[in-house]
Amino acid sequence: MIPKDTVQYILDFLVGESHSNLVGYTADPLEFANYKVVIRPSDSFELGNEQGKFSTIGDTPILVGENKITKVGSTLVTDADFVASTFCLISRYYETISAVCDSHGRVCGRKSLLGLMNYLHRPLADEYGAILRSMLREQGVTVEEPVGYSKIYLTHDADKLTQYRNFRGLCGGILRAIGKGSLKRLKSAFKAYFGKPDDDPLFTFPYLFALDRTVPNAQIVTFVKAGKSTISYDKPIYDLKSADAQRLIELCRENGSDIGLHTSYLAGGKPDEIPGEKQRLETVLGNKVTQNRYHFLRSCNPEDMQALADAGITDDFTMGFADVAGFRLGTCRAVRWINPWTKELTNITLHPLVIMDCSLSDPRYMALSADDAFKYCKELLEQIKRYGGEVVLLWHNTSVSELNGGYHRELYEKIINLLRE
Repeated sequence: MIPKDTVQYILDFLVGESHSNLVGYTADPLEFANYKVVIRPSDSFELGNEQGKFSTIGDTPILVGENKITKVGSTLVTDADFVASTFCLISRYYETISAVCDSHGRVCGRKSLLGLMNYLHRPLADEYGAILRSMLREQGVTVEEPVGYSKIYLTHDADKLTQYRNFRGLCGGILRAIGKGSLKRLKSAFKAYFGKPDDDPLFTFPYLFALDRTVPNAQIVTFVKAGKSTISYDKPIYDLKSADAQRLIELCRENGSDIGLHTSYLAGGKPDEIPGEKQRLETVLGNKVTQNRYHFLRSCNPEDMQALADAGITDDFTMGFADVAGFRLGTCRAVRWINPWTKELTNITLHPLVIMDCSLSDPRYMALSADDAFKYCKELLEQIKRYGGEVVLLWHNTSVSELNGGYHRELYEKIINLLRE
């Protein structure tokens, strides 16, 4: 049974607060006349039918319930349980019952229910809202469709700030430059080591921020590490008081970038590490930190979000799959986190991470060519614009460096051009 406040939130989410009072969620025929549209709760909270198949409305799969619409008096009554179906998506309940995880403990998107159904590229919960709004219009209610981007978040994870700004990095750079016979790389290494952070080829934040600022009304968010874990996946650990980190903080402030916590890989499995990391970053910044993204997108549900909420985080940007770009929460809009086990509504907001650079190109993940990656990104952006959702992109400073050698610099510029339009 879904609690009443959670049901009300989902109805508000689906059709808007100004129209949710016209939609009922009840199996009591005596209450039907109070609404224009009634969603009849499913008897069993199971995904699909006994054969594991899903009923559809058009080509939209209904995770819970079936495509049956009847007229009871003047009320449209549907057995497609849009409330339970939406709950399964935005709470990640569908992951908890059939999760296949990788070596990092992350749910594999392509092996998740939505991945296996080939629906990760579609925001199904937003499609449910469109269906319900269509039913309200059929009942004579004037309902507007949300269109355009409601918000654009251009985000960057500062996993590694520089390549040659320490002696070990310089030595490695010299050896690689000699091995490749590259005088340019050799000069670059020495210039970075003896110069400023901006001289290092990995320190591409000035380039990224300048590009980001050309997108009207976009919010830049830079996630900075503050952990002290010695786990290899958390390396390199950088000193927040170092010249490199201080230069990044300075650039963020100059360019209007929010600074969020990039929770460590360790904390992704041990949530009790979060308060210390958050406090460490706040001490250096001199202000409260309310935004978060887990390093490696590694988190454990539901302990992860509860720990963030307890630590004072209000907005999380982790909710995307590492191995495939798309709509992990089944929506392109920000949603409040609902505990999948207790079904309780919380005050932490999840911002769907739709596109991460390495998801597109990594041979372990989607392994897309530059042209196919742009085409796929464009299709996702069109879906977001269609349903009035948020654009949340993650581009690492390292991916657009000349040391990377991939297509992400050019691809990011093309996506920024699309957003400007």
